[in-house]
Amino acid sequence: MNKQYQQGYILTIELILIITILIIGSIGGVILVRDALIKRYHTKVDNQITVVDANNTPLGIAIGFDEHQAPLIFYTDRQANATYRALIGIRDDRFTSREAIYYDAPNCQGNPCIKSLSDEFSDSLGVSNTANSGNVSYINALQQGPNYAIGELSNSVMGQLLKSTALACPATGDEIVSRYMSQKVVTGNPCESFSIAKQQADSSCLVGVTALGNPLLGIDSQQLSQSCNSCQTGYEPQGDILDLYLPQVEVLLGTALDALSLIGVASSVDVELGSICCPQGTQLEEDENIVETVVFTILETTFELLGIDLINNDIIIQTLALIGIEPGVTYCEASLNLTSAEPVLNTQGEPALNNLLPPFRVKLPSHTSANSTRWISTPPKGEGVRP
Repeated sequence: MNKQYQQGYILTIELILIITILIIGSIGGVILVRDALIKRYHTKVDNQITVVDANNTPLGIAIGFDEHQAPLIFYTDRQANATYRALIGIRDDRFTSREAIYYDAPNCQGNPCIKSLSDEFSDSLGVSNTANSGNVSYINALQQGPNYAIGELSNSVMGQLLKSTALACPATGDEIVSRYMSQKVVTGNPCESFSIAKQQADSSCLVGVTALGNPLLGIDSQQLSQSCNSCQTGYEPQGDILDLYLPQVEVLLGTALDALSLIGVASSVDVELGSICCPQGTQLEEDENIVETVVFTILETTFELLGIDLINNDIIIQTLALIGIEPGVTYCEASLNLTSAEPVLNTQGEPALNNLLPPFRVKLPSHTSANSTRWISTPPKGEGVRP
């Protein structure tokens, strides 16, 4: 007796109903996801700030805003050995950067130079002209690539994008006479004259005086050695620089004391030398008159300990002038660690940003009517919500 078996599925009304519900539900779910994605995209576009030039050429999407509410965008340097990004600000007529560009000629002409990465000590004056307000772009330091900044462009206010090179700046710190501070809010070109910031050195532990075998004011050689090895907080001793000039200083100081002894001043004084202190990040100014200036500072401090006002004593000043010592002040100056800067080029080998035409503006959403009076209110969410 042959047995026959039935193969396949038996479709029931219940199975057909389940399949229909699943298919319709899936289609509905896909439609909802699609609509949500489209809505999210348009919401993002509506709130996205795109910066364009006068020819409607897009510069980029704003990732933030500076203290003047100018959009900040990333420029990608594709000509570098790695894909570095420079953060630049866009105003209606020019580009800005946190870093400044330095020049060895007036009016931001000559050789352009830029500070080293993360240089917080030299030239710490920002746009507020306040000490330690800073003009350092940390995004450049975090990338460990070139340093970027906006510099002078043909006496226009728009500026051009420059970056550091491996070459040292052809000018020394004293030869830098102007800087292009693109963030500076001025009418016209933001170029300004520049000189390295200086402040008077701390000579409080430079001199100890012994007269007639007794220490004056409780200062002896041992105490002097201890105090001058520890400048006040935030200061550093300048012993290395003083050591270079110490032989010349000692000779001139001996000559000065001998000359003053002839007029009955400081005839029985033994001077102990310590060190000059400068704020951290600065060093003792080494000009052509450093020996004479240091000797004058030593004598001025010595006479203060003796109770003599050197500056207002004409006899002492005239005696010192005969041996070439003029009144002077020892200063500490910040050292500029500059490298040579060059223009950033685009993929066509042309200077980046130079082909863009101001005035720059932000692009509004395409569906927004200029005559619309509708106000769209977005309620705040999260912490800090007002009742």
